[in-house]
Amino acid sequence: MAVKWQRYQVILHMVGWFGASIPRTPNEIRNMLNHRMPTTIPEGAVPMEELAEQVIAEVGADEEQPPGWATFKRDAQGLYYEGRTVRGHLKDCALQVQGFYPAVKNFRAKFVNRVYIQDDKIRLLREGQLVTVIDGTETRFIQVMTRQGPRSAIKYLDYVDQPHLTFVVQIMDDGVIKLEHLQTVLDYGSMHGMGAERSQGWGRYTVAAVKLLP
Repeated sequence: MAVKWQRYQVILHMVGWFGASIPRTPNEIRNMLNHRMPTTIPEGAVPMEELAEQVIAEVGADEEQPPGWATFKRDAQGLYYEGRTVRGHLKDCALQVQGFYPAVKNFRAKFVNRVYIQDDKIRLLREGQLVTVIDGTETRFIQVMTRQGPRSAIKYLDYVDQPHLTFVVQIMDDGVIKLEHLQTVLDYGSMHGMGAERSQGWGRYTVAAVKLLP
């Protein structure tokens, strides 16, 4: 039996700055990937160095950039956000709202296993046009803990002001996770924020549309 899906077009309007989170230096990208690499590497997985070179190309990273600088991925069309990152955002938000649905046991697990993002690349748009360059870079002075104790550091965050994100969400059509659940997750996410610097109010959004697709 074929699995049936319901597809929804979701449009989010960022209400302020949307912050980037991908490092701009090759060394930091390699460190990021090493940190995320599972202990047991699956057979046939892309080698770490090959994956690092791919990300380096996607963000235009080079050693001339200062460390602690985060940016967006980009290609010939412009800046984009990854679908897997949006899915991670929805998974985090599902955990926070599961108490609203006690009748759905293990709500978050059921949500995670039934809700997927169709798009690998989600374009940053504004007024219907592709966003091709960042709007600015925020400089932040932070405290970091090292082996030698606390140290001051500087981080740089590229941002885009009030972009729109449009993507397609697929929900397994088995009656467990419904549109109402997705809407609740997005409602929480609109305040929680997506992307970098959420604690500073970045990445909050309004849900402009959730439209069932044929």
